[in-house]
Amino acid sequence: MANESLEDHLRRATRNFTARLPEERAVTLAAELARELARAHAESPPRHPDLDPAAVVVVDGHPRLDGTVAGSDVAEDLFLLGGVLYFMARGERPDVSWRLDGPPAGVLSTLARQAALAALSAPRTVDRFAGAGEAAAALEAAVTPAPAGAPPWPMFRGDPARRGARPAPAPAASLAALWEARVGAVTASPVLTAALAIAPTADGRLVFLDRATGRRVHEMPLASAIESSPALTDRILHVGSDDGDVLGVDVVDGTERYRTRLGRLVRSSPLPWQDRVIVGVVDDKGAGGVAALDAVNGKLVWMRKTGPVFSSPALAGATVLVGSDDGSVYALDVAKGTVQWTQRLGGKVRATPAVADDVAISADFEGRVVGLRVKDGAKAWAAELGHAVYSSPCVAAGLCIVGCNEGHVHGLDAVTGAPRFQAETRGPVVSSSAAAGERFLAASTDGTLYLLDADGRILQQVPLSTQGVQSSLALGEDAGTVVVGSAEGVHGLRLTP
Repeated sequence: MANESLEDHLRRATRNFTARLPEERAVTLAAELARELARAHAESPPRHPDLDPAAVVVVDGHPRLDGTVAGSDVAEDLFLLGGVLYFMARGERPDVSWRLDGPPAGVLSTLARQAALAALSAPRTVDRFAGAGEAAAALEAAVTPAPAGAPPWPMFRGDPARRGARPAPAPAASLAALWEARVGAVTASPVLTAALAIAPTADGRLVFLDRATGRRVHEMPLASAIESSPALTDRILHVGSDDGDVLGVDVVDGTERYRTRLGRLVRSSPLPWQDRVIVGVVDDKGAGGVAALDAVNGKLVWMRKTGPVFSSPALAGATVLVGSDDGSVYALDVAKGTVQWTQRLGGKVRATPAVADDVAISADFEGRVVGLRVKDGAKAWAAELGHAVYSSPCVAAGLCIVGCNEGHVHGLDAVTGAPRFQAETRGPVVSSSAAAGERFLAASTDGTLYLLDADGRILQQVPLSTQGVQSSLALGEDAGTVVVGSAEGVHGLRLTP
């Protein structure tokens, strides 16, 4: 095929100069242009090609950027590339208002594509991609099918058993900060996909961040306040709110799929099970319960009344286990919600049970940590820590790790409950710990993230926020990536052997 300008290529490809290219083709061409820009910027001296569609050469269907224009720079080249993408996808040239307001919202069909456009042509240069290579990677990812398989951390504590653990290829020796996204206070635990960290903020927004860089991909208001940690099934994110709703949000296009009012507060984290999500509810006058919703449309399937439920449901086979403010742990049939047994601990039970084999480990506000037999609720063991426990247990390497309000992280034998260690922090520990192989991560309201070994020795301390950390941790593939919220935002860190 003879060489042609991008303008002529569009005219020929669409048969009408004002028609749109198929969106995927437009984004693919924009990614190729970004790669061309990256090569031009890497020359010595850097070259800034003309990005007018009439000047861009297309050879055998692929764009090539020759020549240079005076007075441009990397940030301006990226801004102009955003305009070219918009032109190819929409058949319209960008408006001059982009310089003040940025590209219009919702012009591309997925959050990833819209986010790439926004990061190309953001009004402030600091909000644009750092370079053309980063832009190319984001554009390529926006047309690449999502990886098959489950997300690395799709829900609170990582899996339905709520153990809060991931295997690691080797023991971690160090913990390094990668990025910080100052999005406001985050109390909930993030969800991790292959490309994103998704976290609700305390003031009710849902924030989508690039997992590698912390760049804000998308943000949407959901509620007046959110402390519930979300759960992801297929492409729907389920999350509770302080308005008493459970909401379903499509993480591909950002649309709200359902909103179901259940009570006064929903701070429990939803538990996905087959075509349902199960969640705890807090109602007025000391009441509450556990509800099962249809995961597609949010319709109520069953409701079981208990005391107020801040705890998140855990799954052991066909049994749901959850704590209540009435001081008991409930075992419910997952399909029907019928009560199989209850076991009274004493104090409020806001910690989420962690299921290890045939035992569910829970804790209460009076400092008891108890291993309960899943089949009948009988106590397998009990330990008295003497201080309130809000933190949910983490079970790994034969240990149960819990944080206490007196500022210690306690290690117990997961089979007998015998004490193994206690590590001191400088504030109450309400965040739930996580295990990366035989290493443990614990965050404190002193604002520090602690890396511990299986003997409770503190290997490293990483300060995150002077205003404290209450969010629980999320771990990526091979437990190498760590993401956690704080009173100031979301933090990404890397564990290395």
